[in-house]
Amino acid sequence: MINKIRALANKSKFFERIIYIAYKICALFYSFLFLICRIFPIKQDKIVACNMKGKRYGDNPKYIFDEITRQKLDYELVWLIKDDVDVDLPKEVKRVAYNPFSIAYHLSTAKIWIDSNTKALGTLKRKGQCYIQTWHGSYGLKKTGCDMKDGNTLLESNLFIYNSKMTNLMISNSQKTTEIFRSAFKYTGKILECGSPRNDIFFKEPKPYKEKIRQTFSINNKKIILYAPTFRKDFNIDCMMMDFDAVMKAFEERFGEDWVILIRMHPNNIANAEKFIQYSDKVINATNYNNMQELLVASDVLITDYSSSMFDFATTGKPCFIYATDIEKNIKECGFYFDIMKLPFSVAQDTKNLVKNITEFNNTAYKIQLQKLFDHVGLCETGTACRQTVNGIKKVVENSH
Repeated sequence: MINKIRALANKSKFFERIIYIAYKICALFYSFLFLICRIFPIKQDKIVACNMKGKRYGDNPKYIFDEITRQKLDYELVWLIKDDVDVDLPKEVKRVAYNPFSIAYHLSTAKIWIDSNTKALGTLKRKGQCYIQTWHGSYGLKKTGCDMKDGNTLLESNLFIYNSKMTNLMISNSQKTTEIFRSAFKYTGKILECGSPRNDIFFKEPKPYKEKIRQTFSINNKKIILYAPTFRKDFNIDCMMMDFDAVMKAFEERFGEDWVILIRMHPNNIANAEKFIQYSDKVINATNYNNMQELLVASDVLITDYSSSMFDFATTGKPCFIYATDIEKNIKECGFYFDIMKLPFSVAQDTKNLVKNITEFNNTAYKIQLQKLFDHVGLCETGTACRQTVNGIKKVVENSH
């Protein structure tokens, strides 16, 4: 239902205005809940996190919580998540419902908020609270926030600025990401350039994650292609189709061995994942797998379109290919931060050219281009982002006592 409303708002300025007014009315009720919850004191050791508006337990906030747990810090860790999300949280993390009443209470009583998406209009932060915004992407291809040309609804534009005014700290993995945060979110506060907490995993021993993914999807010793397209504003999925058999055959010819494809659609397309194609033991639905970074670690190759996952995956040095059938449409709707044709990742707009790019892949040239990209964006991924972020959290908590 939410996706249908968003698609409608993108198609019609009239409905966009109506939906915005409706959200503003809801925001008044939401603010009222926050004001009521101010009768409860702020717990100085309480941290509340969220990811994908309650749809996931993952991304940067999850890895920050992992580091807090690893250091055995005596904090009350709370995660806001929808009741229908099937995931087991660590025993150190308390699972609470993602609904207006629960959100208002737990955010109102927490010293620190951590989120990788925007908070809703009407969310009220109290004096003395700290909001850490990690965002769910680093330097990406598609423009975001206020940098987008025509892709934002009135509601989304207001959400970005509303959240920026509340935010105390943003986490960045490069000079380019910092530039994007400043322009896209109109953010003028503190930014910690330490890397993305979720990308610290790329600096760890990959074997346990590979074994976990292989066991989860019964892959055995086959090589893994991860296909991870991002969502479209109109929620179209037809543009994501390809000849999967031809693609696997191309990888077998170029690299040898047997291959399987894991398909991981964007959280906004969860409802579409089951009906996307007819899955098999070689083309597997991995959309409901909660941890994207573990999939990236375990996979030998990534195929995506405009997702910032390509830049995360590039940190590993493994091959990445762009398969994008609607480039002109996305340039018109969103705009790009980079010339897509000049990235290290070869671009195909149909299966035929994707197969060609795979069979002609030159690893030496690819590695050279990756390093040029890292230098250009001022990448600062060192595997210490979680530790540096938690060090900042400890200072906030210590200063409150």
